[in-house]
Amino acid sequence: MAFHVSDQISLGGFRDKPNEDRVGLSMGHAWVIDGATGLGEPFMGTGSDAVWLAQRAHEAFTRHAAMADPRALLERAADDLVAAFEAERSRSLQEPWELPCGAFMLASLGEAGLTITWSGDCRALVQAGDGPVLAFGATPVSEEAEAVLVARLGRGGDPARRYAQPEALAELRAGRGLVLAPGNAFILAPDRGFLKHLNQATIATKQASLLMMTDGFAAAELRYGLYAGAEAMIQAARSSGLARMGEQLRRFEHETDPDGVLKPRWKRCDDATAIWLQIGG
Repeated sequence: MAFHVSDQISLGGFRDKPNEDRVGLSMGHAWVIDGATGLGEPFMGTGSDAVWLAQRAHEAFTRHAAMADPRALLERAADDLVAAFEAERSRSLQEPWELPCGAFMLASLGEAGLTITWSGDCRALVQAGDGPVLAFGATPVSEEAEAVLVARLGRGGDPARRYAQPEALAELRAGRGLVLAPGNAFILAPDRGFLKHLNQATIATKQASLLMMTDGFAAAELRYGLYAGAEAMIQAARSSGLARMGEQLRRFEHETDPDGVLKPRWKRCDDATAIWLQIGG
């Protein structure tokens, strides 16, 4: 049993910013990683703490991909992230919200079938044969919660940087600080605490289609309603391809709702990454 890549895409959200997503495939594992946009001055001295986190996590996943057990892979990756953070940080940590963090979705093949392990708001859709589409990670409910917060705090600001308004920034920092409490991080970070809060599911199948994506790509379904559910997303990947789906996503963000009035959001466009995989012998 192996992964076969049918398609993949990674679109940056801003022309003047690096893409803070990563996508990878090695041995019996595949993944997408989404670095969370920093809420203050860069901590790692690289210009983007989100890029640092996504790149170091991608390197660690690749380095330890020979480990079949996804939990073991993530434990080694966590050790690497902690060591890299201590070696490369530019100053001491003053507030928990400063810690580089992000989300990931990891798919792993094993004797039991396909195991999906995730932290944060990436999304995976799995269809075994002609069976139902199973969804993991971000949901319409979780995405709606963000839209409500944006509608309350982000109206009237630059639609490209609403999150940077003082009131919004203060609330976002407070929320991220709770999520990144030292030793108990709830999402991917250079802190072994995130290992306590992993989500995992195993699908007993030897043949399947798998669409994994960061929340910026999943927005086409979950935020904007361009696809009527997970089944429609899978069908679009199969029939239209990810490039066409990416074009539709950006058309909505740039032309249909550039100011985020119809669909409130922190940024006009987010980085959008997806990989379309077939699983078989």
